[in-house]
Parts: sequence; C-alpha cells; structure tokens
Amino acid sequence: MKRGILALILLTIIFIFLISLSSVSSQEECDEDCKVDKAYSCLSGKVGDCSTLTSEEKVFSLMALGKCKDDVLSDSKYKSDIKFTAQAILGLKNSGASTDEPASWLSSQNTTSTDLIWYLQIESNEATSCTIKYDTSEGQITIGTDKKISPSPLPSNLRSCLSLANDNYWLEISENCYDKEFSIKCDKSFITNLLYKKRDSDSSLIYVSSKTQSASPEGTIIEKVSSLCFRQGASCNYEGSLWAAIALDSLDYDVNPFLPYLISMMDETANKKYLPEAFLSILTGEFKTDLLAKQKTVNEQYYWDESGDKYYDTALALYPFQYETPTEKIKSKDWLLTTQTEEGCWNNIRNTAFILHSLWPEKSPIVPGVEEEVDCEDAGYFCMSSISCSEAGGNVLDYYCAGTYVCCSKELKEETCYEKGGEICTEDETCDGTKVDASDLRNGEICCIGSCEEKKEPKISDCELVGGICRISCYKDEEEIFESCEITSDVCCVKKEKKSYVGIIILGILIFLVILGIIFRKKLRELWFKLKSKRGKGGPTTTGFGGPRPGFPPPRPLLRTRAPARPPMRTAQKITPKPHKEFDDVLKKLKEMGK
Repeated sequence: MKRGILALILLTIIFIFLISLSSVSSQEECDEDCKVDKAYSCLSGKVGDCSTLTSEEKVFSLMALGKCKDDVLSDSKYKSDIKFTAQAILGLKNSGASTDEPASWLSSQNTTSTDLIWYLQIESNEATSCTIKYDTSEGQITIGTDKKISPSPLPSNLRSCLSLANDNYWLEISENCYDKEFSIKCDKSFITNLLYKKRDSDSSLIYVSSKTQSASPEGTIIEKVSSLCFRQGASCNYEGSLWAAIALDSLDYDVNPFLPYLISMMDETANKKYLPEAFLSILTGEFKTDLLAKQKTVNEQYYWDESGDKYYDTALALYPFQYETPTEKIKSKDWLLTTQTEEGCWNNIRNTAFILHSLWPEKSPIVPGVEEEVDCEDAGYFCMSSISCSEAGGNVLDYYCAGTYVCCSKELKEETCYEKGGEICTEDETCDGTKVDASDLRNGEICCIGSCEEKKEPKISDCELVGGICRISCYKDEEEIFESCEITSDVCCVKKEKKSYVGIIILGILIFLVILGIIFRKKLRELWFKLKSKRGKGGPTTTGFGGPRPGFPPPRPLLRTRAPARPPMRTAQKITPKPHKEFDDVLKKLKEMGK
C-alpha cells in the first residue's frame, strides 16, 4: 500500500512540475512585440463600453486606440477643461478626426501672465542716443559707453510704462503695459531683447528671450511683451497650459508666447509633480538632459516618479523620445515589460493607454474608416515640434508623425554650446542656471546657460543605504521601515516581498492525496494485489516437459501414507461480502455536504 501511495504522489509532483515548466517557457518565448500585442489586446478588452469609463480613461483610450471618440466629445469636460480638451485634441488628431472646433476654443482660453517681471535691454558698442515711443508717449534716453541708461529718473513721458532697473542697465516694463508695442530708434547701430524673471521670488535667475533684434543707425525695432498662459476660470493653470501648448503646437499654432510662463514657473514646488521638462522638451528640444537625469533606479527598476504614479510619469517622461532611443528609454521599456499583469495590462486603463501611446505608438491598431496616412520619415522628412521646425527654417508637411510631432521639410541641426551662449560643465561640475542640449557635448558633459560649479557629494540617507526610497507615504506595494531620511517628515519605503504560494499549494495537494490514500486504503490495497497478481501470471511453473524449472533441484519423492477419512460434505452457502463501513461513511458525509 505504501508503495502505491508514494508512486501516486510522485506522479502528481512530476505533473505539477511539467505544467509550471511549460508555463515558464511559454512566457520566455513571448518577446517585446508579443508583449506589446498582448497589452493592446488587454486594453481593447478592458475599454469595452466607453460609457462606463472615467473621463481620463476615455481620452487616453482615444489617444492609444482611437476608441471612445463620441464619448469624449460628449463629456462635460470637453471645451470646459483646459487639460482634458488638449488631450482630446491629441486623441482626435491621432485618430484622423477633425480638431478645428476644440483647437479654436482652446486657443481662445489665453490670458496675460502676471507672474513675471519683464525688462527691456538696449545695447550698442558705442555711446548712442535713442528715442522710445509707445501709444502717444515719446521720450529720449542716452546709453553710455558703460552700457548704462540716463537720465535718471527717466523723462516723464516714459514713466507710465518704463522705469530704470538693474543699476540702470535695463528698463523695467510695467505690468499694465504688457500689451503695448515699444518702438526704439537710435543714432548708432544697436540691439534689443527682452528679459524676464519670476515675480515675488528671491531667485536672482534672469531668463533671456530667444529673440534678439538688431538695427543700423536710425533704424527702428519694435518690442512687445509676449507673456501668455492658458486660464482655467480667471487664473493661469500651469498643468493645463503644458498640455494645451503641446496640443496646439502639434497643429502648427504659434505657442512661443506661452514659453516664458512655462519655463519660468517650472521650478515652483507645486509644479514639479507635472514633470514640465517633458513638455518643454517636446516644445523646444531642450531640457532633455534634465529630464533623463530624473530617472530613478531602485532594485533594477528604471522609472520616473514625480507625482506618485510611476507608470504615468514614466510614460510622460518618455513622450518626447518617440523618435529617439536613449539608454534610459531602453531600461524603462524592459522594466515595463516585466511588470505587466498576466493579461498584458499595467495597473489601470489610463496608464496602460498612455504607456502604449507614448512608447509603442507605431503598433497602435488602424482605426476603422480612417485612411492610413503616409509616414513622415518613410517619405524622407523629419518629425519634430512645430517650434523646432520653424527654427530649422522648414515647412510643416501633411505626413504622419506620432504623438505631438509634426512633419518638417528640414532637419533641425543642433547648435554648439558656445553658439547657444552657454558654458560646458564637466562630470565633476553642476550647472547654476539652465541646462540645454548642444551638438558638441561629450559623455557626462552639460551645456549650462549660467555658471559651472564644483559638484558637492550628495548626502546618502540611512534609508538609501539599505536600498529604500524616501517618500511622504509608501505605495501599496511597499512597506515602511524604521530607517532615517534626509527630510525628517519622509518615511523610508521598501518593496514588499512577494509571497510564493507554490510550496503551500504543493503541500496542500500532497496532504489531500495522503487523506485520500487513508480513506480508500482498502481499495488501494485490493488494486495493488490485483496488479501484483497480474504480474505473477507469467506462465507455468514447469518447463512444459514435466521436469523442474531450470536452476531448481528436483523435488523429493512423497511418502505414501493412508489418507485420512474425508469429512462429510457441507451444503454450499452463498457468501455475502461485508460492507466497507469506512467507505460508506465517507460517501454519506460527501452527500450531506452536497445538499
């Protein structure tokens, strides 16, 4: 009996092992394309009836799959919420639908930003006299060889809009005059540009507008402050402005007037969670170095996490790199493909849709009824932002580019750091200013619009030393440990250990088999004896000629004795086998459980 039970248990273990081995090998055979196809299938299955989805799920499903268009257009946020309408434009554009109506509404939701202080700078290589006009006001100023402006104070005709600033090197423009045009005329060759900084800030950082104008003697230059944002209600909305800017840029709208607001406000604590570097990388081609530097590496996991949702943030961070493949992108793609659910999705519909739209847009299914467009790069042209196309001196063409990009007739050639007015910082230095990309950078170098400073060794907290990460609170898949962080209000979080139930399941199966063996031990014993008796019926015990089997001595002769008297014959009786009481008890219990 024991051998039979052991054999049965051994066969069960081998069967379970083969099934698990088959499952593992089938997962290994699924390459990147297979996993992405699985993700698209999973998303399509989960989207189903769009009316049951949230507003975000609808609009990102439209961006990734081209589904839910009617539900997006009938959503209460459409043409009332800046961010949602901008995302709807991206979805409608990628699905081949008309964007005229939402784009017209979105572009009308602009207002002048009052978060910045603007300055007018006028320079000449020699002393010069200049005339400044705006509206009906006109006044004379002089710029000396030391670049300073006089007289001080300015002529009364100019004081309603202008005042001296920065030790008389610049003219500060009043907030009430941002919509006015300033006409400047000098008797010597001169240049002008606009500068700006954040209002109500202790920072001394000054931003220089990208446009510098020059004129010959007696020539005229017109300068006007372009400081716009997109409003939600009566106030500027930073996140909405980010999405609105890339949406309208993808339709070849001029969004340059929004850049000063977006760039200067990106370092505000409340705005960092929106990962503004991703949007500005799309719009300007800059800030990619800063963006890639924010990638986090924890236990061979590579992702971005500024808002508390690493899947959404990773999709957003890699949005500008749809036509580039930096090392950071490769590592994050590998991490994402190892964190899919068994069905192929990620943690929710919105994130799954955004990840696919951002990282694998070329595999997006063709929308029924929409003619497939000719790919821009296949046609021999270049995908980039509308602003970058303008800088390259190209024209926007009617060919397909993924995401927010337009097809440009010319390639944008990257300038050197010197041409951009920057200084190259080495690996041992940090930039005290704005980091920009440049064509002459080597590995580890940074082009800095500002100054390079010696890098200070970062302080490593006790939490980071043990492989943890400091947060305000831990995620669902993390647990808090008692290691200190640099910021005392943060807690130290580590990944929860994944519990494996394979051993418990196998042990449970073994226990179940043992119980069955005990309950049906008599049946198993009878089965064992039957199998044993069948093996014993191999043939006669003799050689077939009456002799003994080979290898055995001949049998001894039997002594003849008087046979004993036979007992009287007994009448044959029918023998009834005894019932299996234990087996019947088990059956009875099973019947009671089934009622």
